[in-house]
Amino acid sequence: MRHQSVDRQRAITAAVSERLNSLSAKQFEDLAALPKKSSEDLVIAGKKITLSVWHDALPSGEHLIAVQAYKPESLLHMGWMCVDGFVINAQSQRRLLTQEERAPFS
Repeated sequence: MRHQSVDRQRAITAAVSERLNSLSAKQFEDLAALPKKSSEDLVIAGKKITLSVWHDALPSGEHLIAVQAYKPESLLHMGWMCVDGFVINAQSQRRLLTQEERAPFS
């Protein structure tokens, strides 16, 4: 049973990475046009998760992009969340989110 849980967490982490890679390939203008939040439900390893893309325009003119996967808790299991993302500027230079920037999505 534990092995299935680890495999599921890896699959969820992979889903976040795939979405993040897809977004990372986009230019600043495309990312700046994203809605503040979009979500979709996916089934990974037999479990429903919600995959969300968060977009915040920062006061600096940069745009923060966070990809969050969330598996709600059930009667027998705690919920699980995975978050990763980046900040992009007008020159399309990217940097990873800091722990502080990641915290609101965790």
